[in-house]
Amino acid sequence: MRPETIAVWTQLYAAVGLLAAICSGCALLKTIYDVRTGAISPPFGTGLRKLLWFPKVWLHFQLSYFCGFPSILAIAILYANYIGFAEFIPS
Repeated sequence: MRPETIAVWTQLYAAVGLLAAICSGCALLKTIYDVRTGAISPPFGTGLRKLLWFPKVWLHFQLSYFCGFPSILAIAILYANYIGFAEFIPS
């Protein structure tokens, strides 16, 4: 592979990784906000209910992250279009 192709792929992976980290941080902040405002209220009662609350919070986080995924995909495609799709083809 040409060094330019490797550099372009590395830049694309770094950009997508940065976008995923930003999206993850936003999803975490939204989940924390929802727990504090009571949208996802912690259960009172037995230890089993408290134990089963954590998967509910994790699912809420995952859904919040998944809502940001189309933005990551769109930005990655636009970035690849800006560079030129021909640069990504190894030769």
